Amino acid sequence: MDQLIAKLQRAIALSDDDRSSLLAIFSNTRYFKRGRDILREGEQPEHVHVIIDGWAAHRVTLVDGSRQTTAFLMPGDFCNGETTLLKRLDHGVVALTPVTIGTATRERLTALLLDRPNVAQAFWQTTLVDAAVLRTWLVNIAHRKAYQRIAHLMCELHTRLSCLGLVSGSTCAVPLTQEQLGNALGLTSIHVNRMLRRLRNEGLMEFQKRTLTLRNIEELHAVAGFNPSYLHAKPSH
Repeated sequence: MDQLIAKLQRAIALSDDDRSSLLAIFSNTRYFKRGRDILREGEQPEHVHVIIDGWAAHRVTLVDGSRQTTAFLMPGDFCNGETTLLKRLDHGVVALTPVTIGTATRERLTALLLDRPNVAQAFWQTTLVDAAVLRTWLVNIAHRKAYQRIAHLMCELHTRLSCLGLVSGSTCAVPLTQEQLGNALGLTSIHVNRMLRRLRNEGLMEFQKRTLTLRNIEELHAVAGFNPSYLHAKPSH
């Protein structure tokens, strides 16, 4: 839960009571194996889930049964924060790695948000940032070429992980396959592989064995047209 507390505190300072109250309501945990559904599209969950360890993804199922990834979830991210207000999920959540989640009933979280305004402000700010990320993904897929799409997503993931203190130098673990990256970007895994190789050959970044290293961050940002302001967070040092 440290990542959740740290994420919320980047929005607004939380008191000791705020933090202890959050820890108390999310004290129950569950474990999911890689590939398992954490939540199903159309489900009406009674609990709100937060990622404690591992990576997951939001996915929307199309009529033909194919699935589109609409978000990558890291430690500290809510799987279904909208459950506080909306009953039915318009997306599913799948574990991309082994995942541990903390769970709180919708009623307990709603009561906490009403009782503790700083927690509420931080919670809603993270929800708005999630919406900003989704808008940015839409622009990325609709208006950038494959080369820029991959560069932009890698810049985003690196920045988010840096905010969690999970970047060492310019290197971080990104436990995603090329197929998973392609599903989020509207590209085939073959196209993703080709673009990753080009980015590596140009000395901008490397993505091998699920490890991401940015070799020339400023140039990569320029190539991608990446401006991290939509994430509303400062990297951890």
